[in-house]
Amino acid sequence: MSAIQTTVVIAMTVDGKISSVDPQAGGNPDAADQAHVEYEVSLADLILVGAGTIRAGDVIFSIRNPELLAARETRGQSRQPIVCVVSGSLDLSLDSPFLSEDIERWIFTTRAGLERSSDTTSLQKLAELIDLGDTDLDWNRAYSLMAERGIHKVVALGGGYLTASLVKAGRIDDWWLTIWPVIYGGKDAPTPVEGEGFISTAAPHLELVETRQVGSELFLHYQTIK
Repeated sequence: MSAIQTTVVIAMTVDGKISSVDPQAGGNPDAADQAHVEYEVSLADLILVGAGTIRAGDVIFSIRNPELLAARETRGQSRQPIVCVVSGSLDLSLDSPFLSEDIERWIFTTRAGLERSSDTTSLQKLAELIDLGDTDLDWNRAYSLMAERGIHKVVALGGGYLTASLVKAGRIDDWWLTIWPVIYGGKDAPTPVEGEGFISTAAPHLELVETRQVGSELFLHYQTIK
């Protein structure tokens, strides 16, 4: 297990979709799911989120629950976790609500993204842009940098390509998976882990350590077997 604890917190339908074929249509979070995500986020020093999830605009970033804020203060954490968007291409809109929230912002990107984006100068005024490789993000560099800056707990909120890259890099320690009682279907609808996939002999294996049920929703907690 790495010195930095990394937890993935995601939700999916019974048929394994994190959104419908139209990601802009949003998901199905209810009060229980939103409270669960906010609690898990409240434990983090830093949140990782993919650029596609930012563009969909349906992620909890700011902690508002007074009890969770008080707990962070007791633990000696900042009032809000750092939010770090992962975007190798730096394809982010300057109008994104994420860029106006009262939080510390990082963007993990690539040298190619910095050179290609026409908004680099404007983004540098709104977030710390961190170059992690020529064309691909180097997660070893990312975790070394986070460790140097005192990050101990990371919560990753998807989407599927970010989660896949963290799985491939061997950085995920545990998973919280919410099962929505709904079917989306669609061969092109996104799933929790995208990317190239893993052959069966190399696929990561998980151990179920906790289950909760709220109404028809299931909350499943897994640890990665390493």
